[in-house]
Amino acid sequence: MMNGEHIIKLAFELGEALAQSDEIEQLKNMQASITEDARAYDLIVNYQNIKMKLDDQVNEGKIISKTDEDHLQILEDELASNEVIQQLMMAQERFDNLMQAVYYAINSAIVAEEDCSSGCDSCGCDCGTM
Repeated sequence: MMNGEHIIKLAFELGEALAQSDEIEQLKNMQASITEDARAYDLIVNYQNIKMKLDDQVNEGKIISKTDEDHLQILEDELASNEVIQQLMMAQERFDNLMQAVYYAINSAIVAEEDCSSGCDSCGCDCGTM
């Protein structure tokens, strides 16, 4: 049985490993590229501002005008067609996939530990519990 302190140490080591992953390195590089690309940066900031404004209007029960909807759609199309932004989104997706895989692995290990009490056939592990 492990104590909480050891588990936290392992979590820290996992965090360090994630920090050294190709996925996080690519994501950081793409984030830096966005700040260096004025067009991409302005597109993101403008989109976020308009989106937040429209979300606030919806939350206040106001109706969004067709003009505002069209403006948002134009910005979304520009975001989708910007190569630097697309590369950032792909890097973010790869990192998100890695994090989901890590979560799945942790969750599977927890479930396997619980299920193993009924034998290895129940979880597919190789711990020797029969």
